[in-house]
Amino acid sequence: GCVLHARTVRGREGSLEELLEAMIARCERVRETLGGAERVTPVYSAANFSYRTDPVVGDRFACVGDAVAFVDPIFSSGVFIAMQSAELAAAEIVRAFRGGRFEAARFKGYERRFRRGVGPFFKFIRHYYEPSFLQVFLQPRETAGMLDSVTGVLAGGAFLRMRLRMRLSLAAFFIVVRMNRWRRRRHGRPVESRLEW
Repeated sequence: GCVLHARTVRGREGSLEELLEAMIARCERVRETLGGAERVTPVYSAANFSYRTDPVVGDRFACVGDAVAFVDPIFSSGVFIAMQSAELAAAEIVRAFRGGRFEAARFKGYERRFRRGVGPFFKFIRHYYEPSFLQVFLQPRETAGMLDSVTGVLAGGAFLRMRLRMRLSLAAFFIVVRMNRWRRRRHGRPVESRLEW
């Protein structure tokens, strides 16, 4: 596969397969490496391929790791999320064996904790593609604990429990992002997500 700007994919002439072939042809090393390769699946495009599964739990099952949610790997949080979900689910499964109860209701606590844990990652991914977010994110300033809170979330420190100070700092961070969006719009600069370009 290859990573392209959404405008390039939407504005192409021809099929996705032709676009992929053209991109391969542009890079000598890739062209040589793939020269004798045989494609075994159709060519397709994907953007912000994060997803969440529903239901996460049911009678006699609990999904963990990528089976529950996949977060766009921009922030490299996938392995951490998978391990956290496995640890949470394992504790619930042990309790289910001890109590002999395996119905969906038994695992709802796990589902709530997991969804609460991945929520901040999804929020950052959703905003990551917006110029107003990136401008603030890539020029960090330690104001009102925002830098520590953003770093803490992306490092997984808020997965199970987010303290009030961190929640307030993150709220302030996203207010700054919204103000930046307003300022960019006022000056005629792009504000829409790069996924829409």
